[in-house]
Amino acid sequence: MTRFAPSRRHVLAMAAAGAALARVPAAFATGSAPRHGFSPLGPVKYGAADPFGYVNTEAPRGGALHLTRVGAFDTIDTLTYPGRPPADLRLIYDHLIVESEDEIASYYGLLAEDIEVAPDYSSVVFTLRPEARWHDGAPVRPQDVVFTFETLKAQGAPYYRQAFRPLTVVADGPRVVFTNERTGDRDVVRRISTIPIHPEHVWANGKPEMPVGSGPYRLESIEAPQRIVLSRVPDYWGADLAVNRGRWNFDRLAFTFFRDPTVALEAFKAGQSDVRSEDDPTRWALGYDGPALASEAVVREETPTPGVGELAGLVMNLRRPLFADRRVRLALALAYDFQDVNRLLFHGANAPLDSVFAGTPLEAAGPAGDERDLIAGRIPEAALEDPDPFAGLPRPGTREALAEAARLLGEAGLDVTDGARVDPATGRPLRFSVLSMNPAFGKSIAWFGNALGRLGIALQEVRVDPATAAKMMLDKDFDLATLTWSPARLPGTAERLLWHSALAEAPHSYALSGLASPVLDDCIEALERASSPAELDRAGRAFDRVFRHILPMVPLWRSATIRTAWWDHFGRPEAERAGFPPSPIDRWWSLG
Repeated sequence: MTRFAPSRRHVLAMAAAGAALARVPAAFATGSAPRHGFSPLGPVKYGAADPFGYVNTEAPRGGALHLTRVGAFDTIDTLTYPGRPPADLRLIYDHLIVESEDEIASYYGLLAEDIEVAPDYSSVVFTLRPEARWHDGAPVRPQDVVFTFETLKAQGAPYYRQAFRPLTVVADGPRVVFTNERTGDRDVVRRISTIPIHPEHVWANGKPEMPVGSGPYRLESIEAPQRIVLSRVPDYWGADLAVNRGRWNFDRLAFTFFRDPTVALEAFKAGQSDVRSEDDPTRWALGYDGPALASEAVVREETPTPGVGELAGLVMNLRRPLFADRRVRLALALAYDFQDVNRLLFHGANAPLDSVFAGTPLEAAGPAGDERDLIAGRIPEAALEDPDPFAGLPRPGTREALAEAARLLGEAGLDVTDGARVDPATGRPLRFSVLSMNPAFGKSIAWFGNALGRLGIALQEVRVDPATAAKMMLDKDFDLATLTWSPARLPGTAERLLWHSALAEAPHSYALSGLASPVLDDCIEALERASSPAELDRAGRAFDRVFRHILPMVPLWRSATIRTAWWDHFGRPEAERAGFPPSPIDRWWSLG
């Protein structure tokens, strides 16, 4: 599975994006003198000495937190690609800035004591805190930032290589100066915030045997590919900073890896792990039983996701001639029955993937409004009147919808011979492969395959090891591939990396579909340069309308719920008790 966005599951907020956007100031900030925090939306919420409002600054420290992870790791190299380091190992590294989780896009200094952003986003300058230290006592230097950035840009994961293309960086005394060749790039600060700063002196001679960080935890032990243990740094240099107060309360964090999520659940029920985030609605509905739950020793809670949530679909590889035909894409989308799949297989837990920006002011609905000027004459008039690609058609998955799908396929030249639909280019029965790295898609893929079978098309799920699957995805060696995508509260970057034509043929890009649409490109660029909430809403509605018309992926579901279970011996901030999304690692504490 390919997952977006890069701040992946850690983009959390108190309210949904629609409510949050309604509170945005009337004008966006267009740059600033050096200051402790920055937001492209105007003034930041917190002062330089203010802790975040969703933590408990009086939380006691001590104890341990035991967690499970599904998968495995094969390296501790968190800089270069390929390789599968444990994601939680990045907790040993600090960042230049951190994002507030109860604002849409506000960033506060961590390693950096101040930040200065040019009005056109052509440069971002950070001044490092002189007191910042690596765990070996060496000072954190601007050269460490330059080293980390340049290594990630040249050798890091594909996200970094693509997201950092327009950026260069130099050290200037105590300052670090990022230069951005893409002016108007409002999201540049967020991208820089994702960089885990590594020590140049430790990596100078290659990958170290034991990594050294500057963050709240250090690596205590590692047993690849099954377990890592982190211990809190007692003299952590940044412990008293406002952005860290009330956070990082556990003395030890232990992570055990399982290849099977069901086995991981059994380990949790047996008390071998403390907290579990559940991504499978069926396991959530049926798998949490036993004495511990009956006695209320285990707590379960559902929390609404901030913003849109997570979108799941099957991306079609438009580099394949058959998928370049919209009639074929529409036919495949008509074959999938979300309502029955959600009701029968997922216990009604998911929402339909109707809109990229569902429930926010960026969602397109009804006849086009002020977004019409961006896209009129470039998509059919019917899409300007109604963004629903299924408007006027039978409900997807029904018998009538399959009949319409069969008609579209026939119109596209894919006729049926001896019960099988034939590829006119080869004369052979039509067979599609779907590449997936996540078993959560298995039930939907099986249902979809049965529906395609009724249309005379064979669907085969490709099952290979994770490394091979990742390579196949980045090499675009598939017909369809699973994708989960979480649109940010301030969108632009993920949309560019996934759907902009500039990356369609770039090696190892996340542009899985190969989509090359000038009108969608313009919508993405309008998202990136929006300088007011009204402009952002307009660009979002234009993108949503065009994307839904193009239909580059079969929409499967939208997940709008965070499901968490834990053994009831932890304290949580009051904000989480009131519905704020949970973050056990950095905000909870042990009760004894």
